Amino acid sequence: MKKLIFLIIIISLNTRGYAQEISPYLFGQNHWMATGDEGSRIGYLDLLWPKVKASGIKMVRIGGIGYEDRFPNDQRLTAMIDSIRSIGAEPLVQVPRDISNEDVSRLIKEFKYSNGKGIRFYSIGNEPICNELEKFDEVHEYLTRLCPVMKAADPTIKILVFDACTFYEEEYAALCGGRLDITGKDKNGNWMIDGFTFHNYPNGREFERHNVVFSGPKSIERQVQLLVEMMESANKKHGRTGKEELVWGPTETNVTYANPNREISGYGNPSFLGGQFIAEMYGIGMKYGAFTVNPWCISETDRISSDFGYIGLPSEFYPRSSYYHTQMMAENMKGEFLETECSNSYVKTIASISEDELCVMILNEDQFNDYDFELVLNEDSNSKKALVIRADLDLDKTIRGTSQIKQH
Repeated sequence: MKKLIFLIIIISLNTRGYAQEISPYLFGQNHWMATGDEGSRIGYLDLLWPKVKASGIKMVRIGGIGYEDRFPNDQRLTAMIDSIRSIGAEPLVQVPRDISNEDVSRLIKEFKYSNGKGIRFYSIGNEPICNELEKFDEVHEYLTRLCPVMKAADPTIKILVFDACTFYEEEYAALCGGRLDITGKDKNGNWMIDGFTFHNYPNGREFERHNVVFSGPKSIERQVQLLVEMMESANKKHGRTGKEELVWGPTETNVTYANPNREISGYGNPSFLGGQFIAEMYGIGMKYGAFTVNPWCISETDRISSDFGYIGLPSEFYPRSSYYHTQMMAENMKGEFLETECSNSYVKTIASISEDELCVMILNEDQFNDYDFELVLNEDSNSKKALVIRADLDLDKTIRGTSQIKQH
């Protein structure tokens, strides 16, 4: 069977879009896992950095329950940071929520961003209230304890919170301008925090393909919309403008937290469809101005249930669909996000525009049909093609074609 799977179209232009700027840290990943990160489990991250670099990511989060429970010592953390910087990326370091004021102050001063080995971006804690919402006030307590201490040690750092296991609307609203507001300044005149992060794996152990194609991405987009609205209100409340505006990002995401199979033809995390899902997450990030989007994870191959990585099994370590989708977007999507419309709900489009280039990614999530398409660059043109994609640039230009890739 032949079908349109994905396509990148790049067009040279003499125009410019007027849309959401794409963050230089948008394309991210999670530092998981290396040997020693979790007991006797074997990881291969030390062998994989050349492939990670080739994928084009620019942010690597050192976070998750493994580093919450076993935060690396200074020597190990320095090695991690050196590895991340060696591929042209920045680290986002999660400190444990039970760390003492003295220890976190020492850590920040030891790793000041200005001294060459430093850390600019921090988070605090990992999934602190998963299914235990009654503990939410404890989150506010450790954030208001630690954030001022961290900013006093280095006022130039950025702190992102609170990495909940999903977007708990009421709890985020409380912290973001609400009853437990932490979006203002502390007693030293520093912004308490600089943005909000959350995790989302929209599917569990039992789900179907249409959940990956439709309900999962839609639920995440709705959560993002709510969070952005909250941040806009908090920015207005405290007069946060320009580079001081709150930022956001999903710091863990993938198709499912359960991973029912490794089959490329299936719909688990390592599947081809899983790669299309990750592309959609980056696309949502582009549309709503995410600071970073960090799928889980680089490589975790010793257990089927947690084999979410975008790099596959030893000893070949073949890149997976999520790797190639990441790579294509990181290499080609630049400048600003450009809104597009598509005539078929099974076909997703993501576009960017720079001063001289338009890039459109087409993701066909229809299992059975190929499509002739037209990419129309103004809103008024008519088309009789089965697949019509519109990007309103007010240009009298239409790109036509049939793009097919053999699926094995």
